[in-house]
Amino acid sequence: METDSRLCKPSGELTIFEAAEFKESLVTLLASDGLVCLDLSQVTRVDTAGIQLMWAARKLGRLLVTGISEELQAKMTRLGFSEPLSE
Repeated sequence: METDSRLCKPSGELTIFEAAEFKESLVTLLASDGLVCLDLSQVTRVDTAGIQLMWAARKLGRLLVTGISEELQAKMTRLGFSEPLSE
């Protein structure tokens, strides 16, 4: 998982098995002020645990999500998340 001061770019899967590392990366990035970019272009699979972490981060109002696949957007819609991840 690639991160810098304002960017989180996970790759591969974001499932329950990667949730702890993903959460730690998000918490670290969101601890600083300003907008945080979450680039999902290299993510191949996301489960409910990954979606819940992204949705929780979204509530802070400082998350810009890029690279979201049609598959992930469709999965979120099926789960009842009708609003976009980005603020």
